[in-house]
Amino acid sequence: MRLDDKLYLISTSSGYDEDMNPIETTAETFIGKCKILPNERAAKTRGNDGLEYIYSFVIFVKNPLAIIHEGEKVRFVKNDGTIDKTMTVSGFVTLRKWEKLWV
Repeated sequence: MRLDDKLYLISTSSGYDEDMNPIETTAETFIGKCKILPNERAAKTRGNDGLEYIYSFVIFVKNPLAIIHEGEKVRFVKNDGTIDKTMTVSGFVTLRKWEKLWV
């Protein structure tokens, strides 16, 4: 499997500036190269809450720099530029050196 695509974890933190105004900062962390596959048959995954979710993409990451959990936001970019999306992870599983995400 060719890993041409890129995956980023989006983390947000909130706080206050010197005038006590609320601020929120967003940072992207590179997780690793990945393979993005679309969900062509409207398959579903079951979440921790017991509900079924229809996901849009399956992402395979080899040797991720961080484990991504359900509910976190990720941005994935296809190498050819056709997909550049920010989505929430609806499920994940780790398989030896791989992580499989449903978004």
